[in-house]
Amino acid sequence: MEDDPSESPPSESSSSKKMPEGMRVVRKRRKKRGGSKQTLFLKKREILREMHGEGGAVSLKEQVARLKSAKKDKNDGKPVEERWGGHKSGDRGVRWLLLRVIALLVPVLAIITAFMMMRGERGRALVRYDEELNLDMSEEVQDFEPAGSIAWFVNHPHEAYEDSLEILDKLNKGSSENIPTGVFRQEQFAHSQIIARGFGWNSNFITKDWREFKWDISKTGTTGYLLVEGLREDHSKFRSYFVRTSEGVRLDWAATTAWSGISLNDLLSNPPTKGVLVRCLLSKEPHFDSLRGPASLRSWYFLRSPNTDQQIWGFAPAGSALDQDLLDLFGFGRVVLERKSEARAVVKISKPAKGLKKNQFEISELVTEEWVLP
Repeated sequence: MEDDPSESPPSESSSSKKMPEGMRVVRKRRKKRGGSKQTLFLKKREILREMHGEGGAVSLKEQVARLKSAKKDKNDGKPVEERWGGHKSGDRGVRWLLLRVIALLVPVLAIITAFMMMRGERGRALVRYDEELNLDMSEEVQDFEPAGSIAWFVNHPHEAYEDSLEILDKLNKGSSENIPTGVFRQEQFAHSQIIARGFGWNSNFITKDWREFKWDISKTGTTGYLLVEGLREDHSKFRSYFVRTSEGVRLDWAATTAWSGISLNDLLSNPPTKGVLVRCLLSKEPHFDSLRGPASLRSWYFLRSPNTDQQIWGFAPAGSALDQDLLDLFGFGRVVLERKSEARAVVKISKPAKGLKKNQFEISELVTEEWVLP
């Protein structure tokens, strides 16, 4: 009986023939058993065997030496950018920083030492000088003594305030026909000018509360004065000057009214050939002057009347002592003080024969700063 071909196992050739077209059989390979497999325990044992081998146990010193050589070999093969920030490079950076700090400190310490030695030598020289002359250099506590011209105002402020307000109250009650007495400095001169021109103001002083006034003490030359500023009844401002005379506190009428020997209006119509006294508001700016040509020989100032809108120009020889005194009124050339744009002054002016315009005059003298005459 013949075997049934359907029951026999298919051969490789037959199975390959029955696979669909485009497919192939992939057989997995089995891992070989019994291969040498090193575990961590075996590796550790081999390391110990090498350490205790023919050469014997490795000492600690030798292990450190091997570690250093291994690190060196490891770093020598690296490029610079990978070795940056290592132990050696860090040491070099610290050394460079220390050297720079020392280089900066040495000259500073040398300067301080030299300064201390100079001070010590100067102190020893002063001591020797003191011993040779037998001088008593000990400090003595002294009471503050104000200058003579303003001493009375400093020592008697309350009395000065009361006397000045009392004078203003008397002037409020007076008139050109009934001029109060015992209130003016140079009383005869003041009375004659008041009769000719009037008091010089059109509204009474407000004297109800002395705290609303502005008070100041100053001097011109050897003459001290008290400056009182406040308001009139028409709300215009006033500026009054009081001086201390042998008769007591008096109002300086000429300074209070900014009186001048000739008004600025009259200067233009009748220019004086000799110096006349003028109380004015002076102004000075750098652009007033010319830096080239003959005009650079003159230093120009702007003069304005305190009572009217009239104004003129005045000049002083550029670089002269008079020019320097006028510049000092404004703080020109001073580093510490702030430069002022306007100053009150009493000057003498005149009109040269030719070479100037109608509103240009020559300043011949700076009499005083502010309007109080010595």
